[in-house]
Amino acid sequence: MLKTLPHVSIPCAHVKPIPRRTIYRLSVYLRCLHRLKENHIETVSSEALSRAAGVKPTQLRKDLTHLGQLGKRGLGYQVEDITAKLTAFLGTNRFQPVVLIGVGNLGTALLSYRGFEKAGFEVTGAFDAEPSRPRGKDLPVKILPMDQLTAFIKERQVKMAILSVPGTEAQEVANRLVESGITAILNFAPVILLAPDTVMVNNVNLAIELENLAYFLQ
Repeated sequence: MLKTLPHVSIPCAHVKPIPRRTIYRLSVYLRCLHRLKENHIETVSSEALSRAAGVKPTQLRKDLTHLGQLGKRGLGYQVEDITAKLTAFLGTNRFQPVVLIGVGNLGTALLSYRGFEKAGFEVTGAFDAEPSRPRGKDLPVKILPMDQLTAFIKERQVKMAILSVPGTEAQEVANRLVESGITAILNFAPVILLAPDTVMVNNVNLAIELENLAYFLQ
């Protein structure tokens, strides 16, 4: 069944599922708050935070109601407090182990990206059909053969994967990931993956994003 779910369920006390667009905006707010912390700013108003995130103040306040009671009128939000609550809400208050499949040019770049750790994700394993092929740079994790994938996922209890394999191989690899226990896939392959309802798939197609930009340039 094609994964085009309009909502994503979050393991918390809320009864209604939260729209995916709301989850996306909450992640954007968290990035803005991290920048405020880096600049040693202790409080922020809803107007300032919404401006930094590119949304209206009313939208920001509505989104933040999912976190419970926050801030005081006229005083704004405590940056440390709201950051901690957002981090816990999004499930990144502890490192989430991730496996990466496909260490070509894109996969190598993703492995070298240090921003994952700052966001609470740790790429603990990388797999490729040609693990010994020279990559031209030192990578933070050893590249393992595909026949070790299932055992690695089950042993480490990994639930999240990044897929950067050719489109012709993507569905077969995704099926294997699901069978191994993966329940969330970030897919960089240029195909729409089929997955069970219990598996969340986010497709990142750079060509489609550029086409969207091209439309607005006309």
